[in-house]
Amino acid sequence: MVFIPNAGCTAPASLPASRRLSGKDCFDMVEKELPSSILSCKTSYKFSLRDKKTGEVRTFIMGPGLAELLHGVERLGSLRQAAAAMEMSYSKAWTHVRRAEQICGAKLTRPAAGGEGGGGSQLTEEGQWLLDTYDAFVKEADEQVKQLMERYFTRDLPFS
Repeated sequence: MVFIPNAGCTAPASLPASRRLSGKDCFDMVEKELPSSILSCKTSYKFSLRDKKTGEVRTFIMGPGLAELLHGVERLGSLRQAAAAMEMSYSKAWTHVRRAEQICGAKLTRPAAGGEGGGGSQLTEEGQWLLDTYDAFVKEADEQVKQLMERYFTRDLPFS
C-alpha cells in the first residue's frame, strides 16, 4: 500500500470529473483501482493578501473554486454559464467574484457586449493576470510536491 496525504487525489478516468475525493476515497482507490506506479497527489492552495502599508492580512482571495469560476468565464464568456457548469447558483458565483474584487481592489470581470443571446462576461486584464499567476504557481508547486512525494513515499512503507 502507498500512503497518500489527505489533500485530494487525481481520479481515474472511470470516475466522473465532478466527483470530489476525500482522504478515505484516496485510500480506497489505492487499494482497489490504481497501481502504485500511476498514483499522484493533488494539493489545493488558497491565498490571502497582506496590505503593504498596514501589514493587515486581508481574507482569502484566490483558491481552486475562484480559479475554476474564472476559467469558466474565460471559456464560456458568461459568469452565469460558468456557475451553472460548476453546479453553483449565479448569486453565489457573483458574490464570490465581487468579494475577491473588493479584497483585490480591482475588477476581475467586466460585462461583454450583448447580442441576440444577451450579454456575458469577460475577464479584465487584472482578472486574467490573477488567474494566470495562480495557475502558474499551482503548476510549479504541484511539480515540487510530486518530487517530494516521490522522495518520501516511493520506498517501502513499514506497514502493509
